[in-house]
Amino acid sequence: MPDVTVEVRRDHIERLVRPTKPLHAIFELIWNSLDADAKKVKVILRRNDLDGVESILVEDNGLGIQRSESEHEFGSLGGSWKSQTRVTRRHKRPLHGSNGEGRFRAFALGPKVTWTTVVDDVNGRIQYRIKANSTTPERFSIGDSLSSTDHTGTTVAVEGTSSSLVSLKSEKAQSRLAKEFARYLNKFRDVSLEYDGRAVTPGEVIARVNLIALASPDEADQNPPTLEIVEWKQDWPNEIFFCDPTGAALAEYKAGIHAPGFSFSAYITWHGFQGSEVVLAELGHARYGPILDMARVELRKYFKERARERRQRVVDQWRAEQVYPFSGNPTTPLEEVKRDLFDVVAVQAIPGIGSEPAAKKLSLRLIRESLEHSPTSLKKVLQDVLDLSNQELDDLAMLLDRASLASVISSAQTVADRLDFLRSLELLLFDADLKKEVLERSQLHRILAAEAWVFGEQYQLGVDDQSIKEVLKRHLEYLGRETLNIADVKLEDRKTAIVDLMLSKTIQDSEHQHHLIVELKRPSVIAGYKERQQIESYAMAVANDQRFRDAGTKWDFVLVANAVSDDVRRLSRKKGQPVGLIHDDDDLDLRIWVKHWGSIIEERRRALHFYQDKLQVDPTRDDAIEFLRRKYAQFLPGGIQGEEEAS
Repeated sequence: MPDVTVEVRRDHIERLVRPTKPLHAIFELIWNSLDADAKKVKVILRRNDLDGVESILVEDNGLGIQRSESEHEFGSLGGSWKSQTRVTRRHKRPLHGSNGEGRFRAFALGPKVTWTTVVDDVNGRIQYRIKANSTTPERFSIGDSLSSTDHTGTTVAVEGTSSSLVSLKSEKAQSRLAKEFARYLNKFRDVSLEYDGRAVTPGEVIARVNLIALASPDEADQNPPTLEIVEWKQDWPNEIFFCDPTGAALAEYKAGIHAPGFSFSAYITWHGFQGSEVVLAELGHARYGPILDMARVELRKYFKERARERRQRVVDQWRAEQVYPFSGNPTTPLEEVKRDLFDVVAVQAIPGIGSEPAAKKLSLRLIRESLEHSPTSLKKVLQDVLDLSNQELDDLAMLLDRASLASVISSAQTVADRLDFLRSLELLLFDADLKKEVLERSQLHRILAAEAWVFGEQYQLGVDDQSIKEVLKRHLEYLGRETLNIADVKLEDRKTAIVDLMLSKTIQDSEHQHHLIVELKRPSVIAGYKERQQIESYAMAVANDQRFRDAGTKWDFVLVANAVSDDVRRLSRKKGQPVGLIHDDDDLDLRIWVKHWGSIIEERRRALHFYQDKLQVDPTRDDAIEFLRRKYAQFLPGGIQGEEEAS
C-alpha cells in the first residue's frame, strides 16, 4: 500500500486550509463531484445524540478517480488533468477547478478525510480508498484495489468534526448552497443536488433570469459577448463575472451600479476572455474595460425597467384598493413626470405605510402633496412619520437627488404656476364681470406683491404699499447709508406719496443699483392726464432730493393700467424710443413709463412659451380660477367666490 507525499511545502498546504470556511469546503467537494461528471450529488450531515454534526459525507455517481491518475492527482499541487481542458470528460460540462487544491479544503471540516471511489479500470470495475489526516496534510495513503459491482462514483467522508460546524445546519447554509449552484443546476437540468436531506433547486433563490447580447470589440466576431442577469430572491451582494464559453468564472467585480430593491449576479460570457489580463477590466484594460462598462450601462437600463414594472404592480394594487391619489392618465409631460416621481417615492416608502386602506390613502395623499409643493423636504417626512430603515432612506435620497428629478418637477411646477397666474391675471383684469369688482389695493395689489416676477425675472420686492419716504429709506439701506432721521418726502402739493411696489434688481452690476417703482391701477381705471401726473410727481420727488442724486442708482417709475387715454398713448409711442416710455432723464438716471397690462402679460408669456410648448400646459379659465382659489383665496373678488358657491 503506497504512501504519496505531496511535493510542496507544508506551510503552503496549511495556508490553503486555514482560511476556508466550512460551507466553502462543502462547495469544493461538490464541485469536485460535478467535475467528475456526477449527475447526483448528496451531502449528508450525520448528527450525534446532541444534534451536533458528527461526520460529513459527500456522495456522487460520477466517473470516480482513475487509479492510474491517483498518485499524480494526490501527489502534487497543481498540474491536475483539469488544467489541460475546460470541460468534463463524458458530458462536456464546464469544469470548476483546475489547480488540485479542493481536496485540501476538506480539512476545514474535520481532521480525518477518506475518499472511497469506484471506477471503471482497464481490468474492470474496482474500488479503493484514499485517506488523509490534518496532522500530516501533505501525506495521502492510497489503499489496495478491490473488485466492485457498485455504481461508479466517489464518497468523501470527513470525521472528527467539531462544534464549529453548527453553521452547516442553518437555513442560511441551505440558501447559500442554492446560490452557489443555482446557475449550474438551472443550465443542466439532469443534475440533482441534495443537502442534509433536502433537494437543492434553483427556484429557491432565483427570481428571474434574463439574457442580453452585448456588442463585441471585434467587428468580425460571430459570437459576441452575452450578459446573463440572474436576480436573486435573497439579499446578496451584487456582482459581475467574466466567464469563458463553458460558463466558468474567470474574474469577479463589484456590480458598480445602484439597483434599489434588487439583488443580482451578472455573467458576461465570451470566447475572447483569455489570459491573466482578464482581471484588469476594472483598471481600464483597452480590450476588456469597454465590455465591463457596456455591461453596466445595460444593467442600469435593465433595472430601471424592472423597477418600473415593480412600481406598476404596486400602483395597480392601489388603484384596485381605490387609495391611489390620482385619477385617469396623465395628459401632459409635466403631469407624467410628476406621476412618475410619485410612484417611485411612494413605492419606496410602502414598507412604512399602514395596511389599512384609510391609512394608506392618507399616507399616499401626503406624499403627493409633499412632492408637489416641497419635494426636498420629503425625506425627513418619511423618516419621521413612516420609520424607514437607513438603507431605504439612502435609496430614497438617491431618488430625490439623482439627476435632481425633484428639482426638475419643482421647476416645471413653477412654470405651470406662472402660466396659471398669467391666465388668472387676464381673468381679473379683462373679464367683463370680474374686472368691475377687482379693487386696487386690497386685491390686485396684494396678489401682485406675491408675483413680482411678472415685471421682470431680475427684480425682487423691496417695498410694498409704502410712502415715498419708506422707498427712499430702503434705497439708503441698499447703499449701506444711515436711514434714521430721513425727512418726509412730499409731492409738490405737499401731500405724502404712496407707491404700490418698489422692486430692486436681484443681481446688481458693478456700477449701479436699479429700482423699479410700480403704480397699479384697478382694471376699471383708464390712465389719463391725472394718473400720468401722479407717476411723474413720484419720480420728481426722488429726482429733486439732493441725497439721491449722483448715487449711482437707476430709477424706473411705471404706471400700469388696463387702458390709457389717447393723449397718454401718443406720448408713450414716440418715434425712436421704446414703447411706453414717456420721460427719460439721463442726468438723473430716471425714466418714466406707462404700460398696458396686455403688453406686460404677453411679454411674460413669450418668455415662457418654450417651456409651455414642451410641458404642453395651456391653462383654461377653470384652471385659472382654481389657481386663484388655491393661492389667493383671501384676496378674491366676490364674483369668483360666487362661482365657487354656485358650483
